[in-house]
Amino acid sequence: MVIESRAQVSVAEFYAEPEKTETRFIFNPLVSISARTLPPGSVAFQKSGAANVNSSMLANALSVGILPRFEMGMVPMFYISAPGSFNFTGKASLYKGHEFDTAISYSQIKFKSEIKEEGQIVETPDLVLRSYQLVWTYHPENQNYIVSPFASNVCGYIDSEESTRFARSLKCDIEWGIDYQWRFKDREWLTFAYGHLREAGISPYETMQTGVGVAWSQYRPSEILSRPSLGVYMTPKTGELLYLVSTTFFEH
Repeated sequence: MVIESRAQVSVAEFYAEPEKTETRFIFNPLVSISARTLPPGSVAFQKSGAANVNSSMLANALSVGILPRFEMGMVPMFYISAPGSFNFTGKASLYKGHEFDTAISYSQIKFKSEIKEEGQIVETPDLVLRSYQLVWTYHPENQNYIVSPFASNVCGYIDSEESTRFARSLKCDIEWGIDYQWRFKDREWLTFAYGHLREAGISPYETMQTGVGVAWSQYRPSEILSRPSLGVYMTPKTGELLYLVSTTFFEH
């Protein structure tokens, strides 16, 4: 009887439905952003949706997880370099799956500007930059690669009291790109990027340029710099070379 009982338990365990657990993956983007939000209370220094990779690491956002699928942040450097400016960025998860995620982000930056007539300041409107970004992340289970394409609608205008000046200043552009991440060691990755982005990354009134980049990343759980990422991005047409840095803090 004891042998039969053990056999029955064994068969039951064999045919039991496996417990479904959330698949955790680590993605270190270069031109795109991650389609997963930071866990509540987690903090990261990462690329802002409005200020693209051409803004260099100084335009990275200090972001914090607010809700399980929502994070917010701001770019500290803009407050330092442009007194009177205002900026914020937010990201919300639209779908979170075992192999596919999608998210939308919104960013806004306001810089103070001056309008002069005959040498006299007649108005000090805000120069506003808004960005809506949609990102997809494909991370197949039991594979060493992740693919993440994105598209951004970037609009800017002078928030002038004169409606004609406001209308003439309105300009929008579409940015797009893709990241391919490959894990070559247990806790180390290389990310290869291709993007069609604004030339300087802080205004829609810029030439769109195509560029390529590569970044190395490492995962160091519970360390102050938990996921340091060092990268380089080049625009072949202009020869411009950028060095990029991002990280999370005390990630578990």
